Amino acid sequence: MRISMWTSFLYGRPFESIARSLRKAGFDSADLSAEHLLELLHSARPLEQAKCWRELADGLGLPLLQTHLALESDLTLPPNESAKQLDFLKRQLELAMFLEIPAAVVHVSQCSGLDKPVSDVDRPGTGLDPEREENAVRYLTELAAFLRGSPTRLALENLFFAELRAKNLVRLIELAGKPPELGICLDTGHLHCTGGDQVEFLETAADYLIALHIADNTGAADYHMLPLGRGTIDWRRFMRKLKSIGYPGIFNLEASGENSAAYPEILDAKLEYAAKVVQVLMKME
Repeated sequence: MRISMWTSFLYGRPFESIARSLRKAGFDSADLSAEHLLELLHSARPLEQAKCWRELADGLGLPLLQTHLALESDLTLPPNESAKQLDFLKRQLELAMFLEIPAAVVHVSQCSGLDKPVSDVDRPGTGLDPEREENAVRYLTELAAFLRGSPTRLALENLFFAELRAKNLVRLIELAGKPPELGICLDTGHLHCTGGDQVEFLETAADYLIALHIADNTGAADYHMLPLGRGTIDWRRFMRKLKSIGYPGIFNLEASGENSAAYPEILDAKLEYAAKVVQVLMKME
């Protein structure tokens, strides 16, 4: 399993410097963060710039194997509000397809008051308000068709404020017809904040899991800590289950809570430490 860090960890440096630092630290793949994807999108020549970045990363042995679409994405908007966002998402996905990135992660909803989990006894479903669920399925159906034939799949991320659990995300994919272009991204930090069980999520999402956002916290807030530190996720249990389900993607850290440093050399040292943490995780049984 390739180990990865999202490029936002070093955001502010030139992309070439970021890629070289990630590779030197020991990572052998990277997650192109939302900030960097949008930087490409808004550049003067997006495809030319993207080609340069891809050639640089590939040449270093650091392929871009995951990315994140704009953080403010909301797939539950009604049709009269969604046209502009749908076009924006497609433009981002065009870049992901051009870069041949296997997994593009998207936020399902921004509306914490409307998509809190609903018990199966009360109303089986995604936890979404029925109208928002219908909107999300419409979005996903169109985006899956847009991706058809490309190397890129869309990964639905569980969100910490609403806890769209694995079964909820699976239901959305099933309602969209289970197209192969759709999958799931597990954000361990989000799930831990909501009291969710990591192993249960992995078991339920196993057939659809294509992306990971690995971070730890104490359960109080999404601190984006590195594993095996002050956080309280049971990583041995997590790694045992992850290895058992045959997860096909990269092991990607989303540890922005660790990227503050007064001097660049300290931040580089933190990056090397992060790679060592992942190497320890990989050896767990």
